[in-house]
Amino acid sequence: MPNRLLPLALAALVLPAHAGLFDDDEARKQIAEIRQNHEQRLVDQNSRLEQLDNRTGQKLVEISGQIGELTQQIAQLRGQLEVAAFNLQNLQKRQQDLYVDLDTRLRAVEEGKPRGQTPTAQAQAAQLEAEAATAYEGAYNLYREGKLKGAIDALSAIGTRYAGTQAAPNALFWLGMAQAQAGDAKAAPLSWRKLVDEYPDHAKSPDALRAIASLQLEKGDKKGAAKTLREVVSAYPGSDAAKEAEKQLKKL
Repeated sequence: MPNRLLPLALAALVLPAHAGLFDDDEARKQIAEIRQNHEQRLVDQNSRLEQLDNRTGQKLVEISGQIGELTQQIAQLRGQLEVAAFNLQNLQKRQQDLYVDLDTRLRAVEEGKPRGQTPTAQAQAAQLEAEAATAYEGAYNLYREGKLKGAIDALSAIGTRYAGTQAAPNALFWLGMAQAQAGDAKAAPLSWRKLVDEYPDHAKSPDALRAIASLQLEKGDKKGAAKTLREVVSAYPGSDAAKEAEKQLKKL
C-alpha cells in the first residue's frame, strides 16, 4: 500500500509545478500578443495620420492656388471695370462737347454768321479723347493678356501722343505696372512718380505712391518706403490709400 501511494504523492507534487510553468508561459504569450497588437495599432494610426497630413497639405496647396487665381481674376475684373468706367466717362464728355459744338454752330447760323468749314476746338478735343480712349483700351488689353512688351510700348505712346487727354494719367499708372511686372524696377517708379507729379489729384496717384513703396520694400529700402508711405498719408488724408499706408507704416 505505501508503495502505491508514493507515486500518487509524487504526482501531486509535480503537477502543480508544471501547471505553474504552463500558466507563466501562457501569460507571457498573451502579453506578447497584446504588445504586438498594440504596436500594430500604433503603426496603423501613424500611417493614417500621415495620410491625413498628406491629404490636408494637398488641400491647403489647392486652396492656396485657388485663392491666387481668384485674386488675379479680381484684379483683372477691376481693371476691366476701370476701363469700362473710363470709356463711359469719355463718351459722356464727347457727347457734351459735340452738343456744345452743335449749339455753337446753330447760334452762328441764327445770327447770320458764316459757318466754319473746319471742326471747332470742342469737336477736335472730343475726337482726340475718343482716339485716346480706343488706344488706352487696346494697350490695357495687352497688359491684361500678359503681353508686357507690347503693353509698355502702347502705354508709352499714349503718354506722348495723347498727353492732354483723360487717358494719359491712367496709361502712366498701368505703364508702371507693366514695367514692374517686366522686371524693370527702375522705370516703373519713374512712371508712377510722373503720374503723381503731373496729375496729383488723379484717383490713381495715391495708388502709384503705394506701388513705389512696395518696390522700395522689395529692394530692402525700408527708410525710403516709410518716406513714400508718409507722403501718401500727408497728401491724401482720409483716403483708402492713406489708411492702408498707415497700416503698413506700423509694420515697418
